[in-house]
Amino acid sequence: MSFRPDSPLNRLVILWPGVPIAACALGFVLAVVEISETHSAGFAALAIAMGCGLAFSLGLLFHSLFIEWTEVIISREGIALRPVGHAWLNRQPRIVPWDRVKGMNQVITREGGHLEIAAESRVLRLDRALFRADTFANLCAALAQRTRQSSVAGYDEELAAAA
Repeated sequence: MSFRPDSPLNRLVILWPGVPIAACALGFVLAVVEISETHSAGFAALAIAMGCGLAFSLGLLFHSLFIEWTEVIISREGIALRPVGHAWLNRQPRIVPWDRVKGMNQVITREGGHLEIAAESRVLRLDRALFRADTFANLCAALAQRTRQSSVAGYDEELAAAA
């Protein structure tokens, strides 16, 4: 099962960078053309502002797609994590095997909360705000079921080895 960030806010954020990026790029180009013709300080300030807006919008888009938004894949091998932008580039997800998963804890706060997955020496944190409520509930249920299955299987293997 694959869980991708899909809240309505995220869908809006995926769409919105196209508008300011296009507006800033167009404003920047028009201001630079005006500067070349009139040598106006006002248009130079506008070009700087539009260039900064363009850089900020592109940086926010990059941060969201390649750092912040994580796709979670529950498979037989374990929990696979990768940023959404890496999926577009066909990069392989980072897999945390089930035998390394020690437990999970759903933290609920006023801002929405997050899911913590303890995997040996590190804690993976999945922000609840990135997922719709039903998707987040399904993710928690799938993880809870898989961690129970893996711990039960490990317990049975330990019993068989001891006998």
